[in-house]
Amino acid sequence: MKPCLRSTLSSLTLSAAMLTALPATAADVVTSIKPLQLITSALTAGVTKPELLLPAEGTPHHYSLKPSDMRKLTEAKVLVWVGPGLEQFLQKPLSRTEAQIVTLLPDSKPHSHGADTDDHADEHGHDEHAHETDEHGHDEHGHDEHEEAHEEHSHEHHEDEHADAGHDEHEHEAEEHHSHADGDDPHIWLDPLNAIAIADQIMPALLETFPNQVDQLEANRNAFEQAVRAKEADLAAQMAKVKDSGFFVFHDAYSGFVNHYELNQLGYFTVDPARKPGARHLAEIREQLEQSQAVCVFSEPQFTSAVVHAIVGDLPVQLGELDPLARDIEPGQDAYIRYLTSLGNAFEACLTKKD
Repeated sequence: MKPCLRSTLSSLTLSAAMLTALPATAADVVTSIKPLQLITSALTAGVTKPELLLPAEGTPHHYSLKPSDMRKLTEAKVLVWVGPGLEQFLQKPLSRTEAQIVTLLPDSKPHSHGADTDDHADEHGHDEHAHETDEHGHDEHGHDEHEEAHEEHSHEHHEDEHADAGHDEHEHEAEEHHSHADGDDPHIWLDPLNAIAIADQIMPALLETFPNQVDQLEANRNAFEQAVRAKEADLAAQMAKVKDSGFFVFHDAYSGFVNHYELNQLGYFTVDPARKPGARHLAEIREQLEQSQAVCVFSEPQFTSAVVHAIVGDLPVQLGELDPLARDIEPGQDAYIRYLTSLGNAFEACLTKKD
């Protein structure tokens, strides 16, 4: 009996070790960016936990997929993204997954930054391109994306070598042309009521993927709408106190929130946060700041604020910070509500005029 017992125990120990060594279960639901993960987390509470594709240090405007990212895509059952107007890096890779793809803005188009619109990227932008190239050098699945990133990086390098005095004027015109103020802003989650529409776009794929969890999913969706509408009303009262205060944002991403609450945004530093704004555009911002038209200038945590500090200088203008990608918000059923709260508080704090 003793040898048999030892044999049985050894087998159990080996089996336990093998189970421990097994890879983690693939995520059923993958979202491209953090805000979509927050919304989806509210819908799938008690059902599954959505996985995030874009890392905290990444930007949807310029990102290169790693092998681990491709595995997430190929193993997912549902993939949620905004569309080609935002996550340009996903256009080709999505052809390699059999997941149900939820495209929130299927008709959105990528911004085109031609030879007369590119400006020398700041140090962060160069570091990011270098990082992307390194990732592609080790990505056996991402040859196409590597070529695109290499071409873009080479194009920018070529642009830098041939920049001239008229370059800033062309870029400024292009910045105006690509402004999101005319309704083509792909940052759709920044309007609270859009989040409800986003949830409704995601729901059919979730209901089909989890047919045994229909009641839970529908209850989650209804609870999400109630929570969003309540928070939207709270924010309306909060933003009404500062709606006349003028401000600039670093990145033209906030039109959804700004227009919804009728805030007084005077302008932005850049459309694409990885590209340095032109000198003429910055001079115009400085002039408006000197005329006391703005009480606040917002930067973003993931990009250098050196240009913001250089323009503001010693002017009596407050500095704030906004994060369009919710990097510090932990996923959960109330995560999107917490994100809206953080946005509202950031706007109120910086736009409240100090005596």
